[in-house]
Amino acid sequence: MIAIAASRGRLYQRERIGSGPIWTLDYRDDAGKRRRIVLGSDKRAAEKRAAEILRKRDLSTGRSTGVGVDLLDLAQLYIDDLKTRAVPRHVEQVQDRLHRIFRELGAKQVGDLTPLAMTKLRSKRLAEGVSNRTANLDLDVVRAMLTWAVSIDLLEANPLRKLKRLPESEATQRVRRRALSEAEIARFLAAAEADDEHQANRLAAEATIAARTQGAAYALVARPVRVPQAPLWRGFLATGARFGELTRVTWADLDIERAVLRLRAETTKAGKQRLIPLHESYVRQLTELRAVHERVRGRPVEPGDRVFLTPDGADVSRYSNNLMRLFERLLVRSGIPKLDAHGRKVDVHALRHTVASRCARNGISLIQAQRLLGHSDPKLTARTYSHLEVEDLRGAVERLHAS
Repeated sequence: MIAIAASRGRLYQRERIGSGPIWTLDYRDDAGKRRRIVLGSDKRAAEKRAAEILRKRDLSTGRSTGVGVDLLDLAQLYIDDLKTRAVPRHVEQVQDRLHRIFRELGAKQVGDLTPLAMTKLRSKRLAEGVSNRTANLDLDVVRAMLTWAVSIDLLEANPLRKLKRLPESEATQRVRRRALSEAEIARFLAAAEADDEHQANRLAAEATIAARTQGAAYALVARPVRVPQAPLWRGFLATGARFGELTRVTWADLDIERAVLRLRAETTKAGKQRLIPLHESYVRQLTELRAVHERVRGRPVEPGDRVFLTPDGADVSRYSNNLMRLFERLLVRSGIPKLDAHGRKVDVHALRHTVASRCARNGISLIQAQRLLGHSDPKLTARTYSHLEVEDLRGAVERLHAS
């Protein structure tokens, strides 16, 4: 039996002989009498019908605004619906954020989500050092849940509908990133190649020592094959993909003949597929990487295997300390400061900003850059698109003086 909590009731699925799985609502009516109603086999239709029944009951008992609706019940209904239209990672983030907000507010019912309560929470979060954008995300996720509840007639109105978001600008950012210059990009990629070569030579030296002490046969079996990481770093700069989008690419997503990389809808933040054209030299590098994967796995590469692996051959999931240490090692090797004199940061996500700035440097239109980066709002692209340094503007100034 699969159960889903509903406000002051329980909507659950069970098997019925001869008719397959059906959804049933178990609740108490306005007189307090327990009722059980079969709502059919379609989940969404059952949820909508259950909300209507509970709303009518609440209207008759004086709870017409829905302020008494249990927040955990409401959140679970919302999350179950969100799963049908959003990628798993986004659903997980929304669920975690909602539960944290409820916990910090001490909120148990919808009536506890007042504009004053959310304003106090926002002030507390700002005092802790979060940015305006992060504080706005708290409001956005709660307001989205309440708007959804209104849309299925579980609430009469969204109590946070009039609460305004904080302004977002570069001045309010807590973490400010900068794009790499063309010279820094060249040094960074060269450092990545050199690091791969250094690590490969280190393993070879260790194998030589093992051959002398343990025997050649032992050394041959024991020697690990290190997966090069330069293709991963070049991939960020070649595609503008987010960390989770690029690291979940499989070999089935790579069309070598067309030189196109597919970012699947289920892995992108916007939930939409993106097709990214690749340079021929990068396709050749990925083809060479495939051969390394076969040596690491000891078998032919399968379509569902990830394109990018950790140095020891594991799937790259989320940010890891090892990966971050490797990135920072490359910054040091290439002479790129992690923080500049203005406090702007270079991290993995800054590589995505770098792609946006490269688009601007090379005269690529804002619309094309938006499609490449997968931004749902062109304002996001424009904000990232403007990371042009003084040297990038020097050519324009010189052209003005020449005219």
